[in-house]
Amino acid sequence: MSKHQIVRELRREIVKLNRIIDLAIIRGVSYREEARRHKFLVAQLNRLQPRRSIFSSLSFAHMFMF
Repeated sequence: MSKHQIVRELRREIVKLNRIIDLAIIRGVSYREEARRHKFLVAQLNRLQPRRSIFSSLSFAHMFMF
């Protein structure tokens, strides 16, 4: 499985868990296990695809301006 496929599957699973958590909140039931799984999946996604800050790209562009 390629990195792109793994990232896509992680995002799908996170969306699915978000729906389950939302329904649990509406029903007033515990969603502890789902929240734990969600946290794990988000950590995996961040490990595979670190977010790029707009400030890091601005400072990179700034190097070429001067």
